[in-house]
Amino acid sequence: MISPKNIKELQDASRDLTVHFVNRLTYRVESRSNPENPYIVRVNFDDGRTVQAICTCPWATFNGIGCAHVMATLEHLASQKDRTLSFWNDETDARRQKHRLFKLIGNQDSKDQSNVWITSRGIS
Repeated sequence: MISPKNIKELQDASRDLTVHFVNRLTYRVESRSNPENPYIVRVNFDDGRTVQAICTCPWATFNGIGCAHVMATLEHLASQKDRTLSFWNDETDARRQKHRLFKLIGNQDSKDQSNVWITSRGIS
């Protein structure tokens, strides 16, 4: 899996996307390039600290992890619990924030995959 290099810019872009609930694990997220063709994001919270999220966008299809659609979906879910998220490429940077920490994985958690780290904090 490949994590995005420009993760903070991608996080900013994800804030403009609309997320629609489909079912407990599935969400429909608008596409900026083709609003008529939304992407599907499936989310599974594995062990309380690992989030598996898979998107149907081209980036995710070619082994990308942490696309804007996944970020928008996770931020949508966090906002329902009065929380906000930040996304990080580096675990050390994420831990420095001193907030709840989660690891985002794609199709599977393998040793050769890049990870995206998520910190969660309450909205003040």
